[in-house]
Amino acid sequence: MADGPSSGVAQAPFPKSRGVTACQKCRTRKTRCDNRRPTCGFCLKRRLTCVYPADEDPGSVTGAEILHAIHHLTKIVENQHSPQQSPAQTVESLSSSVRQPTLDNWAVPQNVTIRPQGVESILSWKIFAADRPASCLFAQSTPPSLGNYPVPDTSYPQLAWLEAQYIEALHTKNPIIDLDELHHMMIHVAENGFDWSTGACLVALVCANAAITDSHTEMSSSPEVTAEKKAEIELSMQFWSVAVKRLGYASAQNTVQAVQCLCLAGIWYMHRLEPLEAWKHFNLAGAAWHTLSLTHGELSGNTEDQGCSNEFNLMQALCFTIWKSECELRLELPLPTPPILDNAYLPLAFPQPPDFGSHPDASDKERSWYYYLSEIAARHVINRLVQMNSEAPEFPNEKHVRRMISQAELMQSQISDWHSSLPPIFHFDTPQGYTADAVADPMVFILRHRYISLCELVSRPFVRLCVDQLADEMDASLHGIITSYASQCVRFCILKLDQVAGHRHQGTWYGIRVATSAALILAAVDVGNSGNPPSFQGLDC
Repeated sequence: MADGPSSGVAQAPFPKSRGVTACQKCRTRKTRCDNRRPTCGFCLKRRLTCVYPADEDPGSVTGAEILHAIHHLTKIVENQHSPQQSPAQTVESLSSSVRQPTLDNWAVPQNVTIRPQGVESILSWKIFAADRPASCLFAQSTPPSLGNYPVPDTSYPQLAWLEAQYIEALHTKNPIIDLDELHHMMIHVAENGFDWSTGACLVALVCANAAITDSHTEMSSSPEVTAEKKAEIELSMQFWSVAVKRLGYASAQNTVQAVQCLCLAGIWYMHRLEPLEAWKHFNLAGAAWHTLSLTHGELSGNTEDQGCSNEFNLMQALCFTIWKSECELRLELPLPTPPILDNAYLPLAFPQPPDFGSHPDASDKERSWYYYLSEIAARHVINRLVQMNSEAPEFPNEKHVRRMISQAELMQSQISDWHSSLPPIFHFDTPQGYTADAVADPMVFILRHRYISLCELVSRPFVRLCVDQLADEMDASLHGIITSYASQCVRFCILKLDQVAGHRHQGTWYGIRVATSAALILAAVDVGNSGNPPSFQGLDC
């Protein structure tokens, strides 16, 4: 498969000069060294000690590197002087900004015990002690039976509709499948029916997910399910019945398609509101990804010689989709930490977008990828927030509270940075009151909801300080700051409840939990405010 074009910097109109002396490992292997300091790409990937010849000046810079830097700075200046960036320029700018951080900049320390921040964590507050349920809210002793279903219709019109539905509702948010390959597999199934291959399993999973999901954002509180939607759920079960019989064989294969199958199985269970089954399959997908990356290192460790192959792009996207799916579940459930792919070797903190070329739908693909990057950036910030809240002691003293305030200020700055870094196509005004305008674009809707969730998570610990009266005896100068943060949390909880999506999607279970958490926080504030303790004075609720 042909290599994709290199990045904007690599496209500079000048020849590449010969690099400086290779490191000792690359010289021994007689292979090309990228000369990166302090560790070259080969040694970094294999976690080897990278040693350069002692007589070489570590600070030397080649002419090619200088020209690369000048070319890059020229592009930046040109973009700054341009009155209005085109969409292509916008995504190129974002791409260049998000590809710079490495994983080390975003990693959560491994010695921190991450505590779930969901419904059960709020129910553990002292104010709920008398009403706390004895059993876990999400526990099910026996998973629901899936039953027996007939073989679904695999005519071309049926599969074409499901393929389009999958692309619109799922692929735009998780680009983990090559659409050209998917189309060929769909045609094969339409012409020949389902065989027992991994490709057939993948097609069945794509169809099962496409049939059960909705493709648009609606604000609705109606619990009614239409006859049309019941038929789509039934169709989803038929395709799942086909897929699950082939999933065991697929998971035994050491291929990209096998990882895709396990990941899509996790996504399907999320649509079914079965988070534990979803986590089990995301975990299996992570193990399959890691196994594949160890046995086929070229798929997960890109180099300048390789370029950006299609398989490498898919492996990146799969890694980040599995990782962020596990992180989202870990926010609510007491699952083992860290996620299986938390320490996966990838040279960048974000996946590198593929070459979009000049296809008619190139702008849609660009939009999809930069939404994906924005989501991953938000997930990094959420992970830091969860770490911060997990480090807070159960019964903080005044010193701890002052540290909490300092950390909250830092995290608010990072949230603001994330919001300001969003591409203009995803821009939204930050909500200032207790309601927010309706948003028709589902991607903007989700990103705004991420912003609201981030702001609520930052300020939630201060609500507990108020409702459990943990700060009543502390310095009075702290009360105003604490109540200010608590009031902010109340406002964002109300905003969350005002922004409930009424359609079934991958995040429906998570959305239900988020809305329940917001309602519990408001209930805690209402109960706690009835006694009018000192820490509640000035609380806007």
